[in-house]
Amino acid sequence: MGFGNVTSTSKTIKTIYTEKKISVLIVEDDLLIQKIHKVIMTKFRTEVQLAANGKEVVDLFLSGASFDLILTDLEMPIMDGIEATKQLRSMGVTSMIVGVTSHNQDSEIQAFMKSGLNACYVKPLNAEKVTAVLNELKNN
Repeated sequence: MGFGNVTSTSKTIKTIYTEKKISVLIVEDDLLIQKIHKVIMTKFRTEVQLAANGKEVVDLFLSGASFDLILTDLEMPIMDGIEATKQLRSMGVTSMIVGVTSHNQDSEIQAFMKSGLNACYVKPLNAEKVTAVLNELKNN
């Protein structure tokens, strides 16, 4: 695995190149945030798939799908990020799961983390946050 540089709005950010593209599932019900996160993840040369709620994620894994990284919102219709994460972990899913939330209260973030997240960030994601997540994924 090597490192490269990509210029982004006058900042140079490190991006991670791997022999195998990192597969990412973005779980978000807000279409604008979905698009923002997809654009950012695509710039890091990842393979991106979208889901609109936690039930879709659980169903994807039940049907045999797998992803290296799951970025999940906290509040979504049908099944929220906490319940989806709990179910995935109880199914034995070992993918890195990162919460992405608009909530910045410690108690809400801690509750989300306790569901089985590897990390949690306040929306929206940016290049620095994604770099940190991908570096952690690469090192595990």
